[in-house]
Amino acid sequence: MLDMIIFEFYKFKRRPLFVLSTLFAMVFPVIMTALYWNIPTQVNYDNLFSGIVDYGDFLLLLPILIVIATSLFFAELDNDTLKNLVTIPLSKGKIVMAKIGTMGIISILYTLVGFFTSVLCSKILGIEMGNMVQKFILSIALGFMLLAAALPCVALVVWFNKSDLISIIVTLFYTIVNYVVHVTDMGMLTPVGINAGTILPIPLINRWIYQFYDEGNGAAAEFYNTMRLYFVPTHVCICLIAVLVFVSVYAIIKIYNSREI
Repeated sequence: MLDMIIFEFYKFKRRPLFVLSTLFAMVFPVIMTALYWNIPTQVNYDNLFSGIVDYGDFLLLLPILIVIATSLFFAELDNDTLKNLVTIPLSKGKIVMAKIGTMGIISILYTLVGFFTSVLCSKILGIEMGNMVQKFILSIALGFMLLAAALPCVALVVWFNKSDLISIIVTLFYTIVNYVVHVTDMGMLTPVGINAGTILPIPLINRWIYQFYDEGNGAAAEFYNTMRLYFVPTHVCICLIAVLVFVSVYAIIKIYNSREI
């Protein structure tokens, strides 16, 4: 499996997606640091970290992962090499898991590069930092969770079988719906249950990670205390994300197995 993942990364030598995602991970924290530095009431790392998660991860990393998945899953079709891989012999299930593993590594690298870049910027500008070990662990966890959040859309993209226009529309729609819902009462002020705030992964992840943010002062503190009632416990979030991963991976493997060579 490790050799297969290394081979998937080798394909990026001919594709700029990995380099571009790394640049996004480095540039975005710099921009966010500059923005927060100019707001005197928000000069602390907790606010910066939450901003990077909200915009850099929820809004940017999700579509980046789906675009990378599109490249990974359709590379063999573009080069007409899928039949060669299957005759090695190599099961399509292992091929799918190698591609998802590659996405997972990229996702974690993205969140960690963003974390370390933001730490460097904060250090240079003298922004107060605290609970950095916790933020480091949260960054790794977010890498896993954003991978899970991308998988349902990846399943749809694989099902559409290389219709670029439809894939782009689905990716944009999925990202926008998740992001918009997570900033509304429907996504934030809702208990765990059969509702949009739980079924959609980004609102779910947001209600989990929100409890680790600084509660702030004034109106921010008041809203934070309102949110306490709807925080998702870590074990509940992990279980729901695990179910999402299982269903999505199963669907992707079934769709990939049904594809004609």
